[in-house]
This record gives sequence, structure tokens and C-alpha cells, in this order.
Amino acid sequence: MIFLSYVSEDRARVLPFYQLLDAHNLAPWMDCKSILSGQNWDYEITTALERSDIIVIFASENSVDKRGYAQKEINFAIEKIKEKLVSDIYVIPVQLDPVDFPSPLKGIQFLQTENKSQSAVEKELLSSIEAAQKRSNEKVSEAQSRAELRWHLEDSNSAYNGIPGYSTTTQRIALSSTKYTGVRDIADHINGTLAEYSMSSRHSALKPEPSLYNLMQNEWQRTHTFDAIFQSAQVVGRVLSVDYSLHWYSAGAVHPTHSPKSFSYLLEPVIHLSTFKELFLDESALGAVQVEVQNLLIAALSQPNAGPADSNWIREGTKDWNDFSNFTFTDEGLLITFASYQVACYAAGMPTVKVPYQSISKYLVDNVLHALGLHRPNS
Repeated sequence: MIFLSYVSEDRARVLPFYQLLDAHNLAPWMDCKSILSGQNWDYEITTALERSDIIVIFASENSVDKRGYAQKEINFAIEKIKEKLVSDIYVIPVQLDPVDFPSPLKGIQFLQTENKSQSAVEKELLSSIEAAQKRSNEKVSEAQSRAELRWHLEDSNSAYNGIPGYSTTTQRIALSSTKYTGVRDIADHINGTLAEYSMSSRHSALKPEPSLYNLMQNEWQRTHTFDAIFQSAQVVGRVLSVDYSLHWYSAGAVHPTHSPKSFSYLLEPVIHLSTFKELFLDESALGAVQVEVQNLLIAALSQPNAGPADSNWIREGTKDWNDFSNFTFTDEGLLITFASYQVACYAAGMPTVKVPYQSISKYLVDNVLHALGLHRPNS
């Protein structure tokens, strides 16, 4: 999916790009074309961003310094860029007018439209997208070859038109490997867990609420929605980590809810690392991890003139083991992701921090250390 980010004043100028990508079967996503009447805009935009392989950001005189969804989309893209390699093409900035891009995007080659024909601009955009898709496919293939494990995804959809109704979509994962036995059990465990969330979202169908919903309403105004969206899979040493993002919208609610869901497994033998606490030797590790994570969050989330309430919010959201339940093993350290509202306001999305292994390796249990190829430092 290719997400088109723009401000409403530029809709007429962006629509031809949507039509171009659609004509080439490139699955463009544009709010005015992709959001149905009655659907929650916030929910649909957020889940579309999570699903997107490429974000095309249109900058113009209208969008400079403008707050709102366009800014949220740019911030999302900036955060995702941090997870990419320098050679990756994830964001394609298109300069509709000769204006500056946000500073974090200034190092990215942008597409200028000034003094160019429409056909020349279209050709350049298609070439950039082709290069991005090729690099993305190569990167996935390289990662799977390096991990000696392969994965692919398939959408599972279910819907019911009721009072209320539901709509659920889950990206089911399939795993295979010639090196590691038992990876199909891992896929079954992941898909079963996600199916539980999906089934839970369907319970409303058994309890009609005619005082709140009726068939004369727009369908989406009386539909509870759930999406489980795959984010990444990686193997570090003999540890497999798989990340999803989960999204709920209760019909009529002001805001949707967004939450990460991480899965980690030892591959030989296959064991689910189900809790953050079991990674560590004893309770003393909690304090050390808290200090590290809290400092990283304060640095990441600090805004000009931020008050002590921000620090309090972070401390409240990181006060016990269960607050660190979404963790992923990366080459550099443990990536910890927090749900919306957990450590910051809704606008902050789902904050992440990466805790370097060297700062916590002395607390890790032996089987995790060995699986990662690490050694306990000398005291």
C-alpha cells in the first residue's frame, strides 16, 4: 500500500497522482478515496499508515507549519525512518511548491514539480516507487535468508452487520524453515493469540443494544472494528521476534485504541518467552531497566516547556514488569514498545525505546544470553 499524505487544500493537485498509481495497480491510499462514510477518520488513517509500504508526502505552501493529520502523518513517517537503513526508500517527498520540508526529512531526495511537465513528474514518481519496492523485496529476502527462516502473510477477514456489528481483519503469519523445527507451532501460537483478540471483538454481536444502535444508522457508526497488522519479523542469534500492531475502534467512541503486540521465541528448543520478567535473573533487574527506559522515554518524548506531569506519566507507565510486556530482540538491544496513553498522550502514538544489551546483559538469564550469543560481563 502507498499512503498519500497531503493537506485538504491540495486535494485537487494530489488526486492526479492517486489516479496514476491506481491505474498502475500500486494500491494507493488517499483519505477522500479510501475512507467510507461513517468510518472513524483517526482509526482509518492510523491503520493505513501502519499497513503502508511507502508514504508519499506532498509539501506545499498550504502545508507549511499547518497542524493536524498531515503533521501526524509526517511524524509517523519520521519515526519509521529511524527503523530503516539509509539505502531504504520509505518516504518519497513531493515538493508541490518551492517550500522547505521538516528538518528530519531534509536528507531525503525529494521530487520537484516546479518547471517540470506532469508526465516527467509522474515518470520520476513511478521510478522512485519501483526502486522502493525492489529494495523492500530484496531486504525481506535478505533477512529471511540470513535468518534461515521464511514468512508470508495472509489476511483473514470477518464482518457482521448488526446493532452493533463488527469488522475484523487479521494478517495471519505462516513460517517455514529447513533449519529450525517447530516454527509451524510458533505460527499457530501467534495466529491463535490474534484469533482470540478477533473473537473477543465479535462478542458484541451476541448482545444487541437497540437503545444505542439501529439499522437506520450508517453501518460504520454501529460497527466495532479490530485490525491486527504485521510489522516485522527478525531472528537474532537463536531468538525469533515478531511484532504486530493491534487497533480497536468501538462504535461511537471519541478515539480508537492502539496497542503493540510482540512475540518472542527461542528457536532451539522452541520456547515462548512470554513475559519480560522471565528474561532476567531476579527482581533487582527491574530497577535498572526502569531507570534506563525512563531516561530514554524522557529524551524521546520531551517537548519544549514540558512539565513534571510528563515524567510522572512515564513513571506510572513503567512501574512494574507487566508494563514492559511488548519487547523485541534486535541486533543492538531490546526494543520496548508502549501502548497509546501508557506513557504519553494519545498524540504520541505508541512510543518505542531501545535498551542496549550492554546495559542489561549482566541481568539476563543464561539461556537468553546464550541464545543471543552474548556473555555475562565480569563483575
